[in-house]
Amino acid sequence: MQCQLVLAFGAPAIITDTAVFNYLERSYPEAHVILTAASGEIILPDLFLNSVMVTAFQFDKTIIHCAETNLNKHDNPYEAGHYLMQQLQQSDLHTVFIIADSSVTNGDELLAGCNKSNTQAIMVTGGLTGNRCQFSKAFVGLNQAPADGVIVAIGFYGKELQIDNASFGGWNEFGPVQTITTFTEI
Repeated sequence: MQCQLVLAFGAPAIITDTAVFNYLERSYPEAHVILTAASGEIILPDLFLNSVMVTAFQFDKTIIHCAETNLNKHDNPYEAGHYLMQQLQQSDLHTVFIIADSSVTNGDELLAGCNKSNTQAIMVTGGLTGNRCQFSKAFVGLNQAPADGVIVAIGFYGKELQIDNASFGGWNEFGPVQTITTFTEI
């Protein structure tokens, strides 16, 4: 059996290079290839910057379907989420994993849209892309080089797969408390 899913996380300047997608497409011709900007790439205990981290998945008894949309095709993230769930709805849908461009997507609205027609209480999990603290475009792509505004949903089908999720987010304090007395706008 061939690899069915490839996730690639990388620095925005690198992950948007079409050579990265072309290499992954050649390496995994049967897989859905998802590329996304990241604030840092984690491999074992280390955090890397300005790199690409790739994970390839092969499942024996789980089927993968992916759907994608661009936020500019919808009135709001709620409608985009609802659209993506409609694309994935099948009787054996087990879990949906979403990756969305954090620079333009309100995650709360996106999730509410996903759950609008989620009558079977299918687990919806995932995350918003990052680009360190630059607060600019954060790219996502499905089977093509990533672009801004893209939202990808991965549907996992079948009863054999076990998935759990948890999250922790927000800002943590670090270092001594400091008072800012002046600043220069850049």
